[in-house]
Amino acid sequence: MSVSEDKNTCGRKTVLRVINISLTAILVLLLCFVILKIFFITWATVDQSSMYPTYGDGDTVFVSRLGQPERGSIVVYYDKDVSVPRLASAFGLFSGGAKLLIKRVVATENDMIWLEPEDNGYTVKILYADADSAAGEEYTDGEGKPVELAPLTLDPDTVGILRGKTRWDPYIVGEGCVFAMGDNRAASQDSRVFGDVPVSRIIGTVIG
Repeated sequence: MSVSEDKNTCGRKTVLRVINISLTAILVLLLCFVILKIFFITWATVDQSSMYPTYGDGDTVFVSRLGQPERGSIVVYYDKDVSVPRLASAFGLFSGGAKLLIKRVVATENDMIWLEPEDNGYTVKILYADADSAAGEEYTDGEGKPVELAPLTLDPDTVGILRGKTRWDPYIVGEGCVFAMGDNRAASQDSRVFGDVPVSRIIGTVIG
């Protein structure tokens, strides 16, 4: 083999080695991306006004898949059962027409919810399952500013299944579920209409 042929052979081997390394790196990065979206963090686009002014229509939110939903946290969940929710929410596959919703967790399992009259309507009161006294709703946005919630009226569209509930006859959140409501209470279809949200439908908690 001549010197020139030897150089050409070495050159081809170097090119193939670079290609193999590049392809391997791309595959590893792709695998990491898939694992990240399925098990750790994903994102969703808000296509509703139910969380205004905390989030508006068209906003993109990052969603952590780690941990369990807590009272006051904002979650993204499916409006009906999905066979493979993590894969569906990560890549839009196998959702079966289910829609992703974004709402705030008002109460968790075994918490008691009812309405109390205020000057301009009614406010939500909650007796947490692990507390002795009732609390109102106090939330902050991503910048730490208080979230302003308009009082509810007794109109069925804004009260829903909470209508007529009192401290002595509260609504009790079911096992393995949360009660979720939009911050824009006058324009939100949520647990007041559909009832409890099974934790199994929740894909994660909004970050920030």
